[in-house]
Amino acid sequence: MVDPVFQMFPKDGPLRLAAGSPPSAQVAFVVGAQLSRMFLRVIALGTDCFPPGEPEAPAIELRAGSGKFALVPREPATVTIGDDSLMPVATASWTPEPRDIYLVKLDISKPSDLPWHVRITNKAPVELLFVWVVSDLEEDTRQPRLLMERSHGRQALPGAAVDDIVVNVANVGTGDLTIGTPAGTDMGDGFVLDEVTPTVPPNGCGRLAIHVPPVEFVPFGAGHKHHSTDFTLEANTRDEAQRTLHLSVSEKFGKEKEKEKEGKEKEKEGKDKENKDTPDELMMVGDLFPTPLSPLVAWAGAASPHVHFIPRELRPDVSTSALVHEDPAP
Repeated sequence: MVDPVFQMFPKDGPLRLAAGSPPSAQVAFVVGAQLSRMFLRVIALGTDCFPPGEPEAPAIELRAGSGKFALVPREPATVTIGDDSLMPVATASWTPEPRDIYLVKLDISKPSDLPWHVRITNKAPVELLFVWVVSDLEEDTRQPRLLMERSHGRQALPGAAVDDIVVNVANVGTGDLTIGTPAGTDMGDGFVLDEVTPTVPPNGCGRLAIHVPPVEFVPFGAGHKHHSTDFTLEANTRDEAQRTLHLSVSEKFGKEKEKEKEGKEKEKEGKDKENKDTPDELMMVGDLFPTPLSPLVAWAGAASPHVHFIPRELRPDVSTSALVHEDPAP
């Protein structure tokens, strides 16, 4: 089987158009110089996980070279598209498909290397998103596009059960999304894929339910074991990064544990203060030394009356009045 050759737009995610907004910016797409037919499959996406079902189709316009944009009508009507000199080079029309998809057929009467552009206008009374796929083969324009939140973390108390990680998987492409990773798959480091929606239609959503391992207590003060893994789902999309999940679970310090820790700290502070608040410690310098002292001796006494244990023979320069209040040499 030959790999499909297609162009998917926009490259960085769906085009978002509000109700009543002007036409989108023009987007270029490649048409081979020898091709006589091209297909554009456009999907209008709602903001929920189902087709919006708006009665009015979007306005799809095509332009060849620097010619004028031509509004593509619904089949059986057609529009003629001219080149820079207004000479006809192609005709186009669209047909509706289920799930708010529109297939544009472009018949080129004069193949050339002219640049081609498309622009879209949202005609619905609500905001819509748009994705489209271009190819010279009609079947190749049926391509899925996966959107999901890829980073998921949990916090839990050691040994406590952890809720499953539930991932919503949206298909914003023009073909069915098939997820080939089966339920029960070990995703690494204790994470297990418990549930998976194997097929997600365009304009629809599926889900993944992932079992999260508990945070394990490690004895002897070694902390706790944290779990993390990166896992790439098997699916019929080419963008591997969009299929890769980043999962983690780490220790949570709950309110009860934090209160217990805070209580122990306050209890310790109270005991330390009780041990320090002895009568001698609470006496001021004036109580110990009624007569004025030098600043150095006064500071030492204020800090503690037991700071100095200076034998008389080692400090004959210290005044006798100060030494009488010092503890005797050991």
